[in-house]
Amino acid sequence: MRKNNSSILLIVTGSLAIIIVTAAVFFKDGIIYKYYEYKIDKEYSSTAINDYYIEDNFNFVDDYTDTGIKNKKDFINFIYFALNSGTNYIERYIDKDYIYYESDIEAFTENNGDGFKEIISILNNFVHPYNSSNNIKINYGGNYMLGLTINKAYSNDEIEEINLIVEKIIKDKITNDMPTQEKIKVIHDYIIDHTEYDRLKYENKNDNTYKSNTAYGVLVQGYGTCNGYADAMAIFLNKMNVINYKISNNEHIWNLVYLNGNWYHLDLTWDDPISDSNINRDTYFLISTEVLEKINDGTHNFNKIIYSEAA
Repeated sequence: MRKNNSSILLIVTGSLAIIIVTAAVFFKDGIIYKYYEYKIDKEYSSTAINDYYIEDNFNFVDDYTDTGIKNKKDFINFIYFALNSGTNYIERYIDKDYIYYESDIEAFTENNGDGFKEIISILNNFVHPYNSSNNIKINYGGNYMLGLTINKAYSNDEIEEINLIVEKIIKDKITNDMPTQEKIKVIHDYIIDHTEYDRLKYENKNDNTYKSNTAYGVLVQGYGTCNGYADAMAIFLNKMNVINYKISNNEHIWNLVYLNGNWYHLDLTWDDPISDSNINRDTYFLISTEVLEKINDGTHNFNKIIYSEAA
């Protein structure tokens, strides 16, 4: 077997980025085997984080900021970091030992993207709603580079409009001496009192009369579905520095809140009295998993590996 090594040193003066690429080429049985080893300057690979970055890393996910992706878990955490940072585009390199990366990408994007949509939906639950994504485009190939282009769920104009409302509500209704649970109850009640469940969307999922699956629909337009209720609550919780994330299954989404050393479920959708039979709007206010499972309404089943804080 004959081995040929070559090295390339690239200096980008604009950002003082340095990339050292070592290419190793092996000739065996008439077949060329090739891999790349990358050493990337941290300044080049770093990604700026925005104001909505969440420092609390949860059990299922962790920020992956290294330059080389070594396995599927790194890949998922890389996507999570891309979302959590608030960037629109990010790229990393595939480590030479990650030989199944192409099959993992294919598994993520199989069935017309449904597999990847499920992963994005899960990861969106662990980031600030403003950094969540409608979809992500993966670019890969050529020197083992992997790039993500992120289509945000909220526009800058929507964020600005929502923030004005959030700040006004907190100023008018929240005082510093309130216990945290009372603050959450005030916001819980406000959202319920000022939001109607979007029956048009319920009857026809393609109806776009309101942006009810977002906090914009809930707080600006006054109409929401479960995702919109959960996003709106999450925005307030993050604003009040309460650790939280969203929890979901194929049918429903709600909030999970960390309070006084314990995790509690909070579901504004089901607490909103949309019918005469649902008159208790505190049923799903900061309840334990044990209580939630005793209610057994059939819509709050969840994956206890992904959402292990609630297990």
